[in-house]
Amino acid sequence: MKTKKKQTNSSIISVKEITKSSFKIALRKKPAAATITVEDNDNGGRINSSLWVKSLLLGRGAYGSVYLAKSKSEKHQTGVRAIQTAEISHASSLMDEGRFLIRLQSPFIVRCYGVEIAREEEDDQCMLYNLILEYCSGKTIADLIEDNHGELLESEVKVFARDVLSGLTYIHDRNIIHCDIKPDNLLLSPTHVRFRSTGYLTKIRDFGLAMEKGSVEYGNGYGHKRGTTRYMAPELMAHGIVDFGSDVWAFGCTMLEMLSGISVWGEYGDLDSDDWVNLIGHSDRMPHVPVWLSKDALNFLSRCLERDVNKRWSTHSLKNHPFVLL
Repeated sequence: MKTKKKQTNSSIISVKEITKSSFKIALRKKPAAATITVEDNDNGGRINSSLWVKSLLLGRGAYGSVYLAKSKSEKHQTGVRAIQTAEISHASSLMDEGRFLIRLQSPFIVRCYGVEIAREEEDDQCMLYNLILEYCSGKTIADLIEDNHGELLESEVKVFARDVLSGLTYIHDRNIIHCDIKPDNLLLSPTHVRFRSTGYLTKIRDFGLAMEKGSVEYGNGYGHKRGTTRYMAPELMAHGIVDFGSDVWAFGCTMLEMLSGISVWGEYGDLDSDDWVNLIGHSDRMPHVPVWLSKDALNFLSRCLERDVNKRWSTHSLKNHPFVLL
Protein backbone atom coordinates (compact mmCIF):
# COMPACT_ATOMS: atom_id res chain seq x y z
CA MET A 1 0.00 0.00 0.00
CA LYS A 2 1.36 3.38 -0.98
CA THR A 3 2.02 5.73 1.91
CA LYS A 4 2.11 9.48 1.31
CA LYS A 5 5.53 11.00 1.84
CA LYS A 6 6.04 13.21 4.85
CA GLN A 7 5.12 16.81 4.12
CA THR A 8 7.85 19.44 4.33
CA ASN A 9 5.90 22.49 3.15
CA SER A 10 6.66 25.40 5.47
CA SER A 11 2.98 26.35 5.49
CA ILE A 12 2.14 23.25 7.53
CA ILE A 13 1.19 24.27 11.08
CA SER A 14 3.05 22.11 13.55
CA VAL A 15 1.43 20.78 16.69
CA LYS A 16 3.71 19.54 19.43
CA GLU A 17 3.66 15.78 20.01
CA ILE A 18 3.33 14.73 23.65
CA THR A 19 4.45 11.79 25.71
CA LYS A 20 2.25 9.02 27.06
CA SER A 21 2.84 10.02 30.68
CA SER A 22 2.02 13.68 30.07
CA PHE A 23 -1.19 12.80 28.25
CA LYS A 24 -2.35 10.72 31.21
CA ILE A 25 -1.73 13.72 33.46
CA ALA A 26 -4.04 15.80 31.24
CA LEU A 27 -6.77 13.19 31.52
CA ARG A 28 -6.58 13.18 35.31
CA LYS A 29 -6.64 16.96 35.66
CA LYS A 30 -10.14 18.26 36.47
CA PRO A 31 -11.17 21.94 36.60
CA ALA A 32 -13.14 23.35 39.48
CA ALA A 33 -16.88 22.84 39.30
CA ALA A 34 -18.94 25.36 37.37
CA THR A 35 -21.73 27.26 39.07
CA ILE A 36 -25.01 28.59 37.79
CA THR A 37 -25.33 32.34 38.25
CA VAL A 38 -28.58 34.13 37.48
CA GLU A 39 -28.19 37.83 38.13
CA ASP A 40 -30.89 40.09 39.59
CA ASN A 41 -30.96 42.87 42.15
CA ASP A 42 -33.00 44.10 45.06
CA ASN A 43 -34.75 46.90 43.17
CA GLY A 44 -38.25 45.46 43.05
CA GLY A 45 -37.07 42.32 41.26
CA ARG A 46 -35.77 44.34 38.32
CA ILE A 47 -33.13 42.42 36.38
CA ASN A 48 -29.72 44.05 36.12
CA SER A 49 -27.72 44.56 32.98
CA SER A 50 -24.98 42.02 32.38
CA LEU A 51 -22.01 41.70 34.72
CA TRP A 52 -19.84 41.39 31.61
CA VAL A 53 -18.58 43.96 29.13
CA LYS A 54 -18.77 42.58 25.60
CA SER A 55 -16.13 43.68 23.12
CA LEU A 56 -15.18 41.74 20.00
CA LEU A 57 -17.87 39.78 18.14
CA LEU A 58 -16.38 36.32 17.68
CA GLY A 59 -19.17 34.84 15.59
CA ARG A 60 -22.86 34.39 14.94
CA GLY A 61 -24.70 31.09 14.75
CA ALA A 62 -28.11 29.49 14.78
CA TYR A 63 -28.25 29.67 18.59
CA GLY A 64 -27.00 33.19 19.22
CA SER A 65 -23.94 35.41 18.97
CA VAL A 66 -20.60 34.92 20.71
CA TYR A 67 -18.58 37.83 22.10
CA LEU A 68 -15.28 38.28 23.85
CA ALA A 69 -16.02 39.75 27.28
CA LYS A 70 -14.49 40.85 30.58
CA SER A 71 -16.03 41.10 34.02
CA LYS A 72 -17.22 44.52 35.21
CA SER A 73 -16.27 43.64 38.76
CA GLU A 74 -12.95 45.05 39.96
CA LYS A 75 -12.94 42.53 42.80
CA HIS A 76 -13.36 39.51 40.56
CA GLN A 77 -11.09 39.93 37.57
CA THR A 78 -11.35 36.51 35.96
CA GLY A 79 -9.74 37.33 32.63
CA VAL A 80 -11.53 37.16 29.33
CA ARG A 81 -14.49 34.89 28.70
CA ALA A 82 -16.60 34.03 25.69
CA ILE A 83 -20.23 35.06 26.14
CA GLN A 84 -22.77 33.26 24.00
CA THR A 85 -25.94 35.31 24.05
CA ALA A 86 -29.48 35.25 22.67
CA GLU A 87 -32.74 37.03 23.38
CA ILE A 88 -34.49 34.97 26.02
CA SER A 89 -37.54 34.48 23.78
CA HIS A 90 -35.29 32.74 21.24
CA ALA A 91 -32.91 31.03 23.64
CA SER A 92 -34.44 27.57 24.11
CA SER A 93 -31.57 25.79 22.31
CA LEU A 94 -29.01 27.89 24.17
CA MET A 95 -30.69 26.98 27.46
CA ASP A 96 -30.51 23.31 26.51
CA GLU A 97 -26.82 23.72 25.78
CA GLY A 98 -26.28 25.43 29.12
CA ARG A 99 -27.97 22.60 31.01
CA PHE A 100 -25.55 20.13 29.43
CA LEU A 101 -22.38 22.20 29.73
CA ILE A 102 -22.90 23.04 33.41
CA ARG A 103 -22.71 19.30 34.15
CA LEU A 104 -19.62 18.57 32.07
CA GLN A 105 -16.17 19.05 33.56
CA SER A 106 -13.48 17.75 31.22
CA PRO A 107 -10.31 19.34 29.81
CA PHE A 108 -11.55 18.23 26.38
CA ILE A 109 -14.89 20.06 26.51
CA VAL A 110 -15.32 23.84 26.44
CA ARG A 111 -16.02 24.84 30.02
CA CYS A 112 -19.16 26.70 31.07
CA TYR A 113 -18.69 28.94 34.12
CA GLY A 114 -22.36 29.67 34.53
CA VAL A 115 -25.41 31.28 33.00
CA GLU A 116 -26.77 34.79 33.33
CA ILE A 117 -30.15 36.35 32.65
CA ALA A 118 -29.58 40.04 32.05
CA ARG A 119 -31.18 43.16 30.63
CA GLU A 120 -29.90 44.53 27.34
CA GLU A 121 -28.23 47.84 28.23
CA GLU A 122 -29.54 49.62 25.14
CA ASP A 123 -33.07 48.21 25.41
CA ASP A 124 -34.72 47.78 28.82
CA GLN A 125 -37.42 45.56 27.31
CA CYS A 126 -34.94 43.05 25.91
CA MET A 127 -33.90 40.20 28.20
CA LEU A 128 -30.82 38.17 27.31
CA TYR A 129 -29.77 34.65 28.19
CA ASN A 130 -25.98 34.48 28.43
CA LEU A 131 -23.71 31.46 28.64
CA ILE A 132 -20.39 32.33 30.29
CA LEU A 133 -17.86 30.15 28.49
CA GLU A 134 -14.16 29.46 28.47
CA TYR A 135 -12.45 31.52 25.78
CA CYS A 136 -10.28 29.41 23.48
CA SER A 137 -8.05 31.80 21.57
CA GLY A 138 -6.93 29.18 19.08
CA LYS A 139 -8.75 28.35 15.90
CA THR A 140 -11.02 25.43 15.08
CA ILE A 141 -9.92 22.23 13.39
CA ALA A 142 -11.78 23.50 10.30
CA ASP A 143 -9.64 26.66 10.33
CA LEU A 144 -6.47 24.60 10.68
CA ILE A 145 -7.37 22.44 7.67
CA GLU A 146 -8.07 25.56 5.61
CA ASP A 147 -4.86 27.28 6.72
CA ASN A 148 -2.85 24.24 5.67
CA HIS A 149 -4.56 24.17 2.26
CA GLY A 150 -5.19 20.50 2.73
CA GLU A 151 -4.45 17.57 4.96
CA LEU A 152 -2.65 17.68 8.30
CA LEU A 153 0.29 15.53 9.30
CA GLU A 154 -0.75 12.15 10.69
CA SER A 155 1.32 12.77 13.82
CA GLU A 156 -0.77 15.88 14.48
CA VAL A 157 -4.08 14.20 13.66
CA LYS A 158 -3.31 11.54 16.26
CA VAL A 159 -3.04 14.22 18.94
CA PHE A 160 -6.36 15.76 17.93
CA ALA A 161 -8.01 12.33 17.71
CA ARG A 162 -6.94 11.37 21.24
CA ASP A 163 -8.36 14.60 22.63
CA VAL A 164 -11.69 14.30 20.83
CA LEU A 165 -12.05 10.63 21.76
CA SER A 166 -11.40 11.53 25.40
CA GLY A 167 -14.11 14.19 25.26
CA LEU A 168 -16.59 11.92 23.49
CA THR A 169 -15.94 9.04 25.87
CA TYR A 170 -16.55 11.39 28.80
CA ILE A 171 -19.94 12.54 27.51
CA HIS A 172 -21.01 9.07 26.31
CA ASP A 173 -20.25 7.66 29.76
CA ARG A 174 -22.81 10.18 31.02
CA ASN A 175 -25.42 9.06 28.46
CA ILE A 176 -25.06 12.25 26.41
CA ILE A 177 -24.89 12.23 22.60
CA HIS A 178 -23.39 15.36 21.05
CA CYS A 179 -25.20 15.06 17.69
CA ASP A 180 -23.05 17.59 15.81
CA ILE A 181 -19.40 16.55 15.82
CA LYS A 182 -17.53 18.23 12.95
CA PRO A 183 -14.31 20.25 12.45
CA ASP A 184 -16.11 23.55 13.11
CA ASN A 185 -17.10 22.34 16.59
CA LEU A 186 -13.60 21.35 17.70
CA LEU A 187 -11.72 24.28 19.22
CA LEU A 188 -7.95 24.47 19.59
CA SER A 189 -7.07 25.93 22.96
CA PRO A 190 -3.44 27.04 23.35
CA THR A 191 -2.04 25.71 26.59
CA HIS A 192 0.97 26.90 28.56
CA VAL A 193 1.12 23.79 30.69
CA ARG A 194 4.64 22.42 30.62
CA PHE A 195 3.94 19.21 28.74
CA ARG A 196 2.16 21.13 25.96
CA SER A 197 3.99 24.44 26.26
CA THR A 198 3.64 25.30 22.57
CA GLY A 199 0.72 23.02 21.76
CA TYR A 200 -3.04 22.79 22.02
CA LEU A 201 -5.82 20.98 23.77
CA THR A 202 -8.71 20.12 21.46
CA LYS A 203 -12.07 20.92 23.03
CA ILE A 204 -15.58 19.94 21.92
CA ARG A 205 -18.05 22.82 21.76
CA ASP A 206 -21.69 23.48 20.76
CA PHE A 207 -24.07 21.19 22.63
CA GLY A 208 -27.14 22.89 21.17
CA LEU A 209 -28.32 19.66 19.50
CA ALA A 210 -27.17 17.25 22.23
CA MET A 211 -29.51 14.62 23.63
CA GLU A 212 -29.49 12.52 26.79
CA LYS A 213 -30.42 8.87 26.58
CA GLY A 214 -33.25 8.09 28.96
CA SER A 215 -34.75 11.56 28.74
CA VAL A 216 -38.32 12.23 27.66
CA GLU A 217 -37.04 14.08 24.60
CA TYR A 218 -34.87 11.14 23.56
CA GLY A 219 -37.63 8.56 23.97
CA ASN A 220 -36.71 5.35 22.16
CA GLY A 221 -34.02 7.07 20.11
CA TYR A 222 -36.00 7.11 16.85
CA GLY A 223 -37.25 10.05 14.80
CA HIS A 224 -34.47 12.51 15.66
CA LYS A 225 -32.91 13.75 12.44
CA ARG A 226 -30.40 16.28 13.73
CA GLY A 227 -26.86 17.28 12.93
CA THR A 228 -24.93 18.62 9.95
CA THR A 229 -25.91 16.68 6.84
CA ARG A 230 -22.46 15.65 5.56
CA TYR A 231 -21.53 14.20 8.95
CA MET A 232 -24.77 12.35 9.67
CA ALA A 233 -24.58 8.56 10.10
CA PRO A 234 -26.49 6.20 7.76
CA GLU A 235 -28.95 5.06 10.44
CA LEU A 236 -29.55 8.67 11.46
CA MET A 237 -30.14 9.81 7.89
CA ALA A 238 -32.39 6.87 6.99
CA HIS A 239 -34.38 6.32 10.17
CA GLY A 240 -33.63 9.19 12.56
CA ILE A 241 -31.84 6.86 14.98
CA VAL A 242 -29.66 8.79 17.43
CA ASP A 243 -27.15 6.90 19.54
CA PHE A 244 -23.49 7.00 20.51
CA GLY A 245 -22.62 5.45 17.15
CA SER A 246 -23.84 8.53 15.29
CA ASP A 247 -21.19 10.58 17.11
CA VAL A 248 -18.56 7.99 16.15
CA TRP A 249 -19.52 8.20 12.46
CA ALA A 250 -19.34 12.01 12.56
CA PHE A 251 -15.97 11.75 14.31
CA GLY A 252 -14.79 9.42 11.52
CA CYS A 253 -15.88 11.97 8.90
CA THR A 254 -13.99 14.65 10.81
CA MET A 255 -10.89 12.46 10.99
CA LEU A 256 -11.12 11.82 7.26
CA GLU A 257 -11.18 15.55 6.54
CA MET A 258 -8.15 16.11 8.78
CA LEU A 259 -6.20 13.32 7.08
CA SER A 260 -7.21 14.09 3.49
CA GLY A 261 -7.93 17.83 3.50
CA ILE A 262 -11.04 17.14 1.43
CA SER A 263 -14.65 17.71 2.49
CA VAL A 264 -16.42 14.44 3.26
CA TRP A 265 -18.73 13.46 0.38
CA GLY A 266 -17.22 16.45 -1.44
CA GLU A 267 -17.12 14.61 -4.76
CA TYR A 268 -20.94 14.74 -4.86
CA GLY A 269 -21.15 18.51 -4.57
CA ASP A 270 -24.28 20.13 -3.12
CA LEU A 271 -27.25 17.77 -3.12
CA ASP A 272 -30.87 18.37 -2.22
CA SER A 273 -32.35 16.80 0.89
CA ASP A 274 -33.76 13.67 -0.77
CA ASP A 275 -30.49 12.96 -2.57
CA TRP A 276 -28.56 13.20 0.69
CA VAL A 277 -30.96 10.74 2.32
CA ASN A 278 -30.54 8.31 -0.58
CA LEU A 279 -26.75 8.67 -0.70
CA ILE A 280 -25.96 8.37 2.99
CA GLY A 281 -29.01 6.55 4.30
CA HIS A 282 -30.00 4.08 1.61
CA SER A 283 -27.01 3.33 -0.61
CA ASP A 284 -23.90 1.23 -0.03
CA ARG A 285 -21.57 4.07 -0.97
CA MET A 286 -18.84 5.24 1.38
CA PRO A 287 -16.93 8.50 1.74
CA HIS A 288 -13.81 8.56 -0.42
CA VAL A 289 -10.74 7.52 1.58
CA PRO A 290 -7.29 8.19 0.02
CA VAL A 291 -5.28 5.00 -0.49
CA TRP A 292 -2.02 6.72 0.47
CA LEU A 293 -2.91 6.93 4.15
CA SER A 294 -1.01 4.67 6.53
CA LYS A 295 -2.29 1.18 7.25
CA ASP A 296 -3.22 2.14 10.82
CA ALA A 297 -5.06 5.27 9.66
CA LEU A 298 -7.05 3.32 7.06
CA ASN A 299 -8.02 0.69 9.61
CA PHE A 300 -8.97 3.32 12.18
CA LEU A 301 -11.24 5.08 9.68
CA SER A 302 -12.86 1.77 8.74
CA ARG A 303 -13.81 1.21 12.40
CA CYS A 304 -15.48 4.64 12.56
CA LEU A 305 -17.05 4.68 9.09
CA GLU A 306 -18.85 1.35 9.35
CA ARG A 307 -22.35 1.45 7.86
CA ASP A 308 -23.60 -1.22 10.25
CA VAL A 309 -23.95 0.66 13.53
CA ASN A 310 -23.72 -2.63 15.45
CA LYS A 311 -20.23 -3.21 14.01
CA ARG A 312 -19.04 0.37 14.44
CA TRP A 313 -16.53 0.71 17.24
CA SER A 314 -17.27 2.60 20.44
CA THR A 315 -15.09 5.45 21.64
CA HIS A 316 -13.70 3.17 24.36
CA SER A 317 -12.53 0.68 21.72
CA LEU A 318 -11.17 3.40 19.44
CA LYS A 319 -9.02 4.80 22.26
CA ASN A 320 -7.11 1.50 22.22
CA HIS A 321 -6.62 1.41 18.44
CA PRO A 322 -2.93 1.38 17.33
CA PHE A 323 -3.44 4.60 15.36
CA VAL A 324 -3.99 6.69 18.49
CA LEU A 325 -1.87 4.82 21.02
CA LEU A 326 1.18 6.73 22.24
